[in-house]
Amino acid sequence: MSDFSNQNYAHVAIGIIQNSKQQVLVSRRKAESHLGGLLEFPGGKVEKNESPPDALKRELSEELNIDVLDISPLIQIPYNYPNRNVLLNTFLVNEYHGNIIANENQTIMWKFLHSLDEKQFPDANIGILNALKLPRLFAVTPEFNEDVNFISNFEKVISNSYIEIIQLRSHSLNDQEYAKLVEQCVKLCKKDKVKLIINRGSKAFKRLGVAGMHLTSKDLLSIQTRPLSKEYLVGASCHNLHEIEQANKLGLDYIFIGPVIEKQHDKNRKTLGLDGFSELALSSQIPSYAIGGLLAEDVEKSILNGGQGVAAIRSIWNAK
Repeated sequence: MSDFSNQNYAHVAIGIIQNSKQQVLVSRRKAESHLGGLLEFPGGKVEKNESPPDALKRELSEELNIDVLDISPLIQIPYNYPNRNVLLNTFLVNEYHGNIIANENQTIMWKFLHSLDEKQFPDANIGILNALKLPRLFAVTPEFNEDVNFISNFEKVISNSYIEIIQLRSHSLNDQEYAKLVEQCVKLCKKDKVKLIINRGSKAFKRLGVAGMHLTSKDLLSIQTRPLSKEYLVGASCHNLHEIEQANKLGLDYIFIGPVIEKQHDKNRKTLGLDGFSELALSSQIPSYAIGGLLAEDVEKSILNGGQGVAAIRSIWNAK
């Protein structure tokens, strides 16, 4: 796992608290503080000899007058500002006791996720916003020519209530064939309110009416700016720290890290194992999905190793 203890990072523990309306609690940073006036999630600095979970419990007791009973990891983000480095240890607050009170006279408010604008938050928080909006399970299709019943299977997969997003992966088709396939899949996804991600360039993207695009690691390293505006999702496949740093630089919304356990196509690429995945995921400023031999049931393994969840292919496609 990545070790930031000797890299002059200020460790911060952050808690995401939701109410029964699925709104999240945010506060406004005081004008005289660093990045004053921006919104933030509750939490604070981890003290010496204090663990991030213990720091979060202490901070939320001091700030909000609540006793935290249960938390789970969301995302860890290392971020370098011009004048300081921070490591944000972010947790979902699953259960707490007490009534929320602004003990430090801070301005607090409940906000729906879709209303949160990343421009209102410190730059280091953008990954947190993405993590909150993305699901734990990311479906990926097999190659089109691997399944003669592709469309019927695609429709069956996205009809499951736990599927919120799916990537259409078909490198074997030419652009015209792929566009025709996308048109069919877009109609099905709209019916089931599932986001469709394609893995072709932005020229093909503009006329297809999908939710976003996924870059290969080669395409990722060949560009200098984010290919699409923030109204679309943009992700990429990453296999090493250099590629992850490029994804961070471009401000992508998510990445796939792998292969973790099993190689699919590139037989020369080494598997990372969960330890290798963890080291890379904890160096990412954006949500990271584990891919390669993992099942939908392995989401918890990914989370415990710093990931957002799992990008699954066969375990979803072949599910009964």
